[in-house]
Amino acid sequence: MRSNWIAGFLFVVLGSAGAPTLAQPSGGPPKDVFVEARLSANGIALSPAEIQLDRGAYYRLNLVCHASDQGDPNFTFETDPLVRNAHLRVLTVENIEVYVQGLSFRALQCEGEGAVKFSFYPLRSGTYEINVSNDEESSSFSLIVE
Repeated sequence: MRSNWIAGFLFVVLGSAGAPTLAQPSGGPPKDVFVEARLSANGIALSPAEIQLDRGAYYRLNLVCHASDQGDPNFTFETDPLVRNAHLRVLTVENIEVYVQGLSFRALQCEGEGAVKFSFYPLRSGTYEINVSNDEESSSFSLIVE
């Protein structure tokens, strides 16, 4: 009788073999969202200025730096507000993937044309302002998690 109770308790606590658990997010491939940055006559141009996300869904944020008539990009993306409230999965620079699995970073920087991306699960609802700056000016875009 006692062994049946223990087995039932372990089944409830640990889940059945092969069933997904709540501790580790799972799902298919991430949904790609893009933010493009370039210098313009009016400063740093970001597109889009706002992105809507669902809490707990799986995303890959692609930060793309473009050269323009105003010069090569040299931007810092201050990601700290978002990454403190997300479960990070993979950071990719060019074709190199870094499996961060929940570790953190506070900023990403481009020094010329290129892209950096990271996949994540937003864990807390809210509006996260990502400041983008260079040596002379700054701008920002918003990630709104509902």
